[in-house]
Amino acid sequence: MKSKLLLSVSLLLIGMALHAQQKVPKCGSAIYVKELDQKYPGLEKALKTIRFPENKNKTRAAIVYIPVVVHVLYKNGQENIPDVYIQAQIDQLNRCYGRTNSDTTNMRSIYQSRVGATKIRFWLDQIRRVTTTIPNFDWNSLGAPDYVKETANGGDDAISPSTKLNVWICDLTINGLDGLIGYAYPPAGLPNWGGGGNAPIPGYDGVVLDFQDVGGPNKHPYGYASLGLRGKTLVHEVGHYLGLRHIWGDDGGACTGQTNFEDDGIADTPEAGGPSQDDCKNNANNNSCIEATGDLPDMVEDYMDYSSGDCQNSFTKGQVTFMENVIDNIRSTVRIPTAIHEFDIASSVSVYPNPANEEFCIRLNNLNFEKLEISIKNSVGQVVKKITSHESKEQYTISIQDLAKGMYFVTLQLDDKTQVTKNIIFN
Repeated sequence: MKSKLLLSVSLLLIGMALHAQQKVPKCGSAIYVKELDQKYPGLEKALKTIRFPENKNKTRAAIVYIPVVVHVLYKNGQENIPDVYIQAQIDQLNRCYGRTNSDTTNMRSIYQSRVGATKIRFWLDQIRRVTTTIPNFDWNSLGAPDYVKETANGGDDAISPSTKLNVWICDLTINGLDGLIGYAYPPAGLPNWGGGGNAPIPGYDGVVLDFQDVGGPNKHPYGYASLGLRGKTLVHEVGHYLGLRHIWGDDGGACTGQTNFEDDGIADTPEAGGPSQDDCKNNANNNSCIEATGDLPDMVEDYMDYSSGDCQNSFTKGQVTFMENVIDNIRSTVRIPTAIHEFDIASSVSVYPNPANEEFCIRLNNLNFEKLEISIKNSVGQVVKKITSHESKEQYTISIQDLAKGMYFVTLQLDDKTQVTKNIIFN
């Protein structure tokens, strides 16, 4: 059983001494919290008293879309990540949070009943590109961890952090070495936040990500071959943004009954004494903590571990419920409201050719859904054709050979909620 403690900030560090194919994240959270405590006195003490209200029985029925603002801070062409990499990263987020990623087949059978998909999806709201003269946003050398989020200090101010997830992509190099991959804050509105610390301030809320781990299966990150990166750092960091903690609890290697034992507050993640630091093959049978009942080896497949990107493929059902609880109760404004959502979706749906003859296409740009209903109505509102799909595709081809010439209305309903209507002429 996990305790209910949350750690405020997570850092991903790549192990310097490992071989390239084994360079996996190491945690620098404790150092980072001490750095923040100097800026916000009382923060470190406050983090030790945080408790989160559990809501284990709640299951989200409708998908929530989180709008994502991406800030690209660059000083050269390589750091100015192209749009295609950013879109591949958003797609990777949606696959991992919807558990449609192909590597779920690598999940060991002992954990198959524990893992699940969230009802949380991500929408690319905008990309901001800002040139900077800052050599890198290593918080050690800058003396402050969040300059990347401040326009006045060479970064870029957050855009509506209370309603949108801000992601800053930049060079996080430490001392010329590829060490820091990313960091994130959990919700600032958790109970017992006191202790005199008011961080993070709203403008600092979000995720910071090194430019070398932006992408996914369709567009490999720059660090794919040299550092073993798979675009899963953002998956991990968004987990922190939604309240999850590392599965080993950031307690320095303690197990139940040992001094300073802490864990992640999630009942169905097996207890672990520390992060996994190697590949899946070498960690498959590792069991760093022996539990009295239901003992299982370390879950290297969990996104909140520090196993390699090739290992990670799932969240547990408990983690899913926890994140959905956060999005409903703590970050309840970080979503696309229905009216805005419908407007945004309408701009992402195209019907062509128009006029059409024999068939036409419906293209859905950057949309993720579980159910799509397509209704074609004639000029008097009668439904003359209806198609239902449970497959999220970018394009659908509709035959109209059996329909008379004239004006028609094509209505798309996504997940039994959002509707978009387009006019089309058949000739």
